[in-house]
Amino acid sequence: MNFQKKIKLEFVLLGFILLFGLFLRIYSLGKPPFWIDESISSLASQMILEKGLPVFDSGLFYGRALIFHYLQAFFLLFGQTEFLARFISVIFGLFTIVLAYFIGKEYSKSGGIISALFMSVFYLEIFFSKQARFYQMFQFLFFLSIYLLYKSKKNPKYIYLALISFFITLNTQIAGLVLAPFFIFHILFYSKGWKKYLASLPAISFLYKFVPTKSLSSNSTISTINYFRQYAEHTTNMIYLLILFVPGVIWAFIKKKRLTLLIMLPSIILLIGVFGLKTFALRYAYFFVFPLVLYSSLLFSFLYEKYGKIILISVIFLFIIPSNLFFPYTYINMIKPVDYNYNDYSAPEIDLKNIPLELKEEMQSNVLMSLFSPSVEWYIKKPDYVFPFSMDGRGEDSISYNKVDVYSGALITTEMPKGEFYFIVDYYSASKLKLNQKEKLDEILEGCFVSYENRDLKIYECN
Repeated sequence: MNFQKKIKLEFVLLGFILLFGLFLRIYSLGKPPFWIDESISSLASQMILEKGLPVFDSGLFYGRALIFHYLQAFFLLFGQTEFLARFISVIFGLFTIVLAYFIGKEYSKSGGIISALFMSVFYLEIFFSKQARFYQMFQFLFFLSIYLLYKSKKNPKYIYLALISFFITLNTQIAGLVLAPFFIFHILFYSKGWKKYLASLPAISFLYKFVPTKSLSSNSTISTINYFRQYAEHTTNMIYLLILFVPGVIWAFIKKKRLTLLIMLPSIILLIGVFGLKTFALRYAYFFVFPLVLYSSLLFSFLYEKYGKIILISVIFLFIIPSNLFFPYTYINMIKPVDYNYNDYSAPEIDLKNIPLELKEEMQSNVLMSLFSPSVEWYIKKPDYVFPFSMDGRGEDSISYNKVDVYSGALITTEMPKGEFYFIVDYYSASKLKLNQKEKLDEILEGCFVSYENRDLKIYECN
């Protein structure tokens, strides 16, 4: 009876953790404007509702994260709002908490609850769970695939679920390919009979997709070191967590060698691969937050089992003190909900949501020119003309597709439109322009005046 009470109490605690995690994630979910990739994903899902496929008006098929975008499109059936566009990531954020619970339980009796608790309030987990983009889905599926693969040794039926999860992970983000060798060797080593042939499925995927991924690498040691430093700068507020993470991993390895290796080896390999990419973006390394929080949390569950309830004081201390109750700008745990996006310079906002309604109506009824078009199309209308630029700053034009804008299908031009028009110049896109492009832009804007500006953009009215 005492055991049954403990089980019931554990599920009650998990229920409260999930409810609190849900509250933190849906609070003001629709208030912040989209950052650039969110508007791309939401536009792709809009196209699914209109055409049945994520085909932009330029004719380009947007094949990234198809499953995510169809799920997102389902929620947009009920209203094309930021809240509903982001809600799918909220769901995967809650799934991630549950996954942390089950993996934590593999290590210790208290490991599940403690891991779920810290996963529910870790600030990056919350911010990425509030985005209309597929990075939360990828993180969940990446580690779900590993967990199911681990479980398949004792229960061979799990291998089918593991393979399904692996292929959905791969569909969500090409980075999931790092799991393929681990699937191949685990299936060959632990599966019996004809099930060994299932290793051919991840093997085929690996051979088919590995070569294209090589083009993503910068092949530059200097670039890799610089990006490593940039990623390291984002950890300055969580040094204590990195310190706790190391003994947590070591202790976890002593307890569950195979599970710890399955989680840590692909995570480290992928993280090193992220450092070697051609561009920097915090979202590429975000997946590593899961093992970071998991093993730093498990350290306290191990200490709790060894030293008893006195360790709960430390758990409470580390739950509350590094939170936004005490550190409103450099917090690790979010206990008080927030109504803004994470301030990530690699994921810039273009705030067209909060422009005056009267100005928005004026732009809707006049010729409109812009740089980055998805945000313009979501919040105002499809632009008539788009000025070319490079999304990552390499080259001069990465948005042209058959001489039109890849997203909106608007005409690509560096010439001034005839008659009256508005021009939306967002700072993100303008910062990517080369010198000769800036000169062309200045020619178009000569004689125009700024009718509105905020920290992200200026809107010019031109005659």
